[in-house]
Amino acid sequence: MNASRPVIANPGRRLLAVLIDTVLAAVALSVISAAIGLFVTFGGSADNSPFYLTLVTAVAMVFLYSPLLTATCGGTVGKLICGMTVVRVADGCRPSYGTALARHLAHLGMWVVPVLSQLDALFCVWDRPYRQCLHDKAVGTLVLRTRVPAPSVLPPYPPSANHPSGAINSPAGS
Repeated sequence: MNASRPVIANPGRRLLAVLIDTVLAAVALSVISAAIGLFVTFGGSADNSPFYLTLVTAVAMVFLYSPLLTATCGGTVGKLICGMTVVRVADGCRPSYGTALARHLAHLGMWVVPVLSQLDALFCVWDRPYRQCLHDKAVGTLVLRTRVPAPSVLPPYPPSANHPSGAINSPAGS
């Protein structure tokens, strides 16, 4: 069997995945917050305690969305849409939930220090050979492309038997 060599994901694709995940999280939290607001407004709630559900949802997303999807599917929705997967450097397997959680918390923790957050995001631009961000280096993971681009020139399909180039003949008058 001729296995192809893994391809490291490029920084632009990784940024697009983060943007997709950020939009998904913002939409989810907005819908939940709006639903809670409607419940408080029209449900006759005497206090604002239901608004804490938005906070609980946000905390649950931190511990579930990225780490759980990375451990079970190989990446978040954004990474999967962009054709990427997170693997361990040591053996190329998906990280465990604990490793995925540590990766995510390292990523979030670096946002506490503004310069460190920018350094983390840019580190994959010059890091070699794996193009790892700092949060990847902290836990020993890397991001691979799962879909490689199609060849730029595809052979005609189906090949025409009566044309030497294999191109399909078009009907007369067109």
